[in-house]
Amino acid sequence: MVALLLFAGSSLGAQNAKKPMEITFWSLFTGGDGEFFDAMVKAFNASQSEIVMKTDTVKYDNYYTKLTAALAAKTAPDVVVIHQHELINYVPNGVLTPLDDYLKKAGVDLSTFEAGPLSACKFNGKIYSVPMDVHPFIMYYNKDLLAKAGVTKVPGTLPELFAAAKAIQEKTGAIGIAADNTTATYKAYTLTRMFMSFLMQQGFTTLDASNKKANFNNEAGVKAYQAISDIMNKNGLTPKGLDYDSSVADFKLGKAGFHFNGVWVTGAFEEQKDLNFGAVQLPAFFGKFAALAGSHTFAVPVQNNPNEQTILGVMKFIDWMTNHGEMWAKAGHIPTRKTVIAKAEFKSLPHRAEYADAVKNAFGPPSSVKWAEVNDAISDSLEESIALNKDTKTALAQMEQIVNAILKK
Repeated sequence: MVALLLFAGSSLGAQNAKKPMEITFWSLFTGGDGEFFDAMVKAFNASQSEIVMKTDTVKYDNYYTKLTAALAAKTAPDVVVIHQHELINYVPNGVLTPLDDYLKKAGVDLSTFEAGPLSACKFNGKIYSVPMDVHPFIMYYNKDLLAKAGVTKVPGTLPELFAAAKAIQEKTGAIGIAADNTTATYKAYTLTRMFMSFLMQQGFTTLDASNKKANFNNEAGVKAYQAISDIMNKNGLTPKGLDYDSSVADFKLGKAGFHFNGVWVTGAFEEQKDLNFGAVQLPAFFGKFAALAGSHTFAVPVQNNPNEQTILGVMKFIDWMTNHGEMWAKAGHIPTRKTVIAKAEFKSLPHRAEYADAVKNAFGPPSSVKWAEVNDAISDSLEESIALNKDTKTALAQMEQIVNAILKK
């Protein structure tokens, strides 16, 4: 009888034990970085017993279509990943939850975040998402080719870049700069990233303060365009018609001295045996550091019946994920918390610490619902102008006309 009572008591205790809160979550990481992200979620679940994250990974090609429909129907999960530049398509529609009060109640120390990425997630003074990372446009270089060409310094100015790339071509036979310049793959986005970054290094945004007019048919635009044209045409430092995949492959296989791309290719380059490369934030070619960047952020969809405890659980998850950014940095991304960048675990990662300062100088695209169309138009226009070697004045005037027409629609 005593044994039966003890057994009954233990069963009752097990039934009354508090079950962990289940929080539903959508992510879009299906590539190489998906393995790192999934490992982080698994580690979070194992780190405590209060919350279990139920993750559903959606392929990127269909992610925003599915997310838009779910947000409109209020059937989205408790937390989602949204690129920072996509926030403008959702915040004005009232489908994302302002997080300021919840972050404060959860004790998330916002002072440990880099100001730029966090500010980019604010609308009308309120925080609508929390940045997990920054993935800026940076410069890669082949150490062995530089040594063979007798180049002893990593270029920090355009003349130094041109001279180093030319020396590599002449003395090693390799490509000076592997930069894609055709829309055959990914719409020649490298040209656009270069152009926007070079503008910002001179203190100019691509669109004006109202985001209703082009802001590059000026002296800054002339210098930015001319630099790109000099790389592709005047100095012949990169092959004409080079697409994105080929430019990545050329550098990965040791066939190019320099390569401009996002930090997301760092892991792929590290996997290449015998590739001795370095990576630095985009040099301050025009006087100050600035580089176009993207950012993955965490956002909380508005629900029909919002539950404060669930949202506070989400805040705990976000706090943990951003506090363990050194794990995510293995995928190449830069953490957004200064406290993570200071960790020995992050500093010990190859290459990451070399370009970590880029987080301080990163900027996102203009906050406009028409930006996707404008971005494509700029890429197409730059590709055509560079391919035909148009003079700078004509190229900028035509691109300005196209962009303004889109913004006026």
